[in-house]
Amino acid sequence: MNDKITPPSNAQEPTAPAEAAGLSRRRLVRAGLAAAPVLAALHSNTVLAGGSGGYGQGCIRPSTFSSLKAANWKISQGRDIKNNFVCRPHSHWKDNFPRKFKDVKFLSNDTGCNRDARNNEGKKSFKDLKMREVLDLRGGDADSMLARCVVSAFLSADAAGAGSDNVWLTKEQCRQIWNGRGIWKPFAGATWTLDQTLNYFEVVFGTSAL
Repeated sequence: MNDKITPPSNAQEPTAPAEAAGLSRRRLVRAGLAAAPVLAALHSNTVLAGGSGGYGQGCIRPSTFSSLKAANWKISQGRDIKNNFVCRPHSHWKDNFPRKFKDVKFLSNDTGCNRDARNNEGKKSFKDLKMREVLDLRGGDADSMLARCVVSAFLSADAAGAGSDNVWLTKEQCRQIWNGRGIWKPFAGATWTLDQTLNYFEVVFGTSAL
């Protein structure tokens, strides 16, 4: 079942962004979340504010993301939701790529990613691509979009440091996401499809990352 969030047909995109405390009004409208109570909640709680360094528009862990969707994006009064995860999109990593990963291939023991897209409906191979080259992919196919997001999440996890409370997605989760072609278990009792995973990345990184 496709879990993409679609806007109502009569929604109009306003030109002014919301305050820095949360998602922009434009993206809220696109997501069908422009009701006044939702905007008010986001203004009073930084649940969907940018991650560490101001990157990301919805840098929350999968379990929190699902909880908010299930509650129609309502935030309980006084609820404190951590929002300072290291969560940086591919545009950041393209300009600040870590030297230690300069020669590391995307599909390698170093990343733990091993599924080659050529085995999926005859699509292009990722076998010889370095991590840095994945960030330069411009394809709009699901494999390219997923690969860009996984590399960005992997580098963000590395920047946060092992065992850090600021890890948004762990390296192991990044491996699971790629090797399962977007099908993975984000938390106990849940299995996300490729569409759900890409939808999540879109909220976190924005449409430019997809």
